[in-house]
Amino acid sequence: MRTMRSYTTKLTVAALAAATALSLAACGPDNPDTPAGTGGATGAAPAQTGAPQTGATPGATAGGAAGGSAAAPSGAAPSGAAGGAGTAGTAGTAGGGAGAGAVPAAATSVKVGQSATVDFADKTSKVATKLEVTVTGVEAGSAQDFTAAKISIVGLEGRTPMYVSYTIKNLGDASLSFTAPDSKLVLFDTTGKKGVNVLTAATPLPKCTGAKFQGVAKGAEVKGCTIISTPGNTPAAVGYTDLADPLKLQASWTK
Repeated sequence: MRTMRSYTTKLTVAALAAATALSLAACGPDNPDTPAGTGGATGAAPAQTGAPQTGATPGATAGGAAGGSAAAPSGAAPSGAAGGAGTAGTAGTAGGGAGAGAVPAAATSVKVGQSATVDFADKTSKVATKLEVTVTGVEAGSAQDFTAAKISIVGLEGRTPMYVSYTIKNLGDASLSFTAPDSKLVLFDTTGKKGVNVLTAATPLPKCTGAKFQGVAKGAEVKGCTIISTPGNTPAAVGYTDLADPLKLQASWTK
């Protein structure tokens, strides 16, 4: 009997313990301490998740900054290369100006007022002859000269028209009719830049009118003036271009 009672008592105690455990488990979520623990666990998870993200962010930012810095030099290299090219280009331009600028060497170099013998040819008119060219003067003009003569100044903005006076004598047998020997005259400023010829044939400029070469035979000479614009710099020399290479000069005139 004692054994039975003892066994029954044990069963009762075990049942009560199980019931108590079940009761505690069922009441667990309502326990005010549990959310803190649960919240703590839940909070810990985001915190852990957040920590790497936060850590990753500075890391990414630092990495990005480092990457940016690394990319910057890489980007800077092309930019520098471009800048270098631009600088080189600028140096090249300056060098080209200086090189072209000291006025190309001419076969004959004389002073303004002196004559030089040059070859002239016009393929269209089938004319080939020798000329005696004398540059008699170089004078700076102005846009007002054009407006006063009712000639458009388009293309002269920021430039100075230079009036180059000349005398051209035909030394050969061919007539200079239908040719323009004065079109071979060029002007260089002190920076080495070549001027731009200004055409005013439709309305001649009183201060600088081109010569007429119609009927100019051997031994005849004409006087005229050609207009060449420059960026405003002082003229350094006038030249007469080569037949084969317009970048070369047969003759040049300096003051």
